[in-house]
Amino acid sequence: MTLVLTIDWSADSTAVTIIDIAAHSIVAEGRSLHGSRKTAKETATNWWESLISAAHTATDGLAALGLTIKDIRLIELSGNEPAGGLVAFDSSGIVCAAVPGDHVDSDTDAKLLVTQFAGGADSWREITGVLPEAGSTVALLSWLRRTSPEAWADLHTITVPIGFYMRQLGGDHAISMTTAIGTGVVDRQSGAWCASMLDVVDPTTSWMVALPRITDAATPVGLLTNNAARSLGLPSGCPLHVGSASSS
Repeated sequence: MTLVLTIDWSADSTAVTIIDIAAHSIVAEGRSLHGSRKTAKETATNWWESLISAAHTATDGLAALGLTIKDIRLIELSGNEPAGGLVAFDSSGIVCAAVPGDHVDSDTDAKLLVTQFAGGADSWREITGVLPEAGSTVALLSWLRRTSPEAWADLHTITVPIGFYMRQLGGDHAISMTTAIGTGVVDRQSGAWCASMLDVVDPTTSWMVALPRITDAATPVGLLTNNAARSLGLPSGCPLHVGSASSS
């Protein structure tokens, strides 16, 4: 039997679902609520601990079916709801900001960004198909720069919450196109990042270095590391995908 383990992040919890891809059926699942949000480090730690708990709940359910973790062949990271959110890392890979996409205080930043962009809201919408709103990654970047100068000074690379999980598991600095669109700064024609929009936030940041790579679900973006496998109770070396590779 071939099993696929999917990971879905939401603002309040993380869910893990194990699917029998031949039968197109769920064989086990687990969900764990995130802890209270405090510092960036504590928030990221709470998310990671929730993933660990959800993974163990799901894998514990395999035994009753006569299955083991060895039947899990790949891991899909597919859910990032609400869209957007922000996780920023310093040059050492340490989290310096972790904010979910339900962050309402960034609404002011979202509205300000479009007024400062050449062509305004109409041009922004024409390029991306969406306008930034509270909780979108671009709005949160503006909010972070405005409210947390120390964290901003440390910022080296950025991603979204599901991208944070990808990096924790041992995957590349990469996200799916669907997830990238939720940041508010993807050119819908080229499918590439629109760095000029991010220059409205800060023209001195090397955005193309900071941003994750946008990739497709069919392409593996890394393998589950030994350390992550031990924490989650999963087989080391499982291919990691940014979305539903098993149905592509």
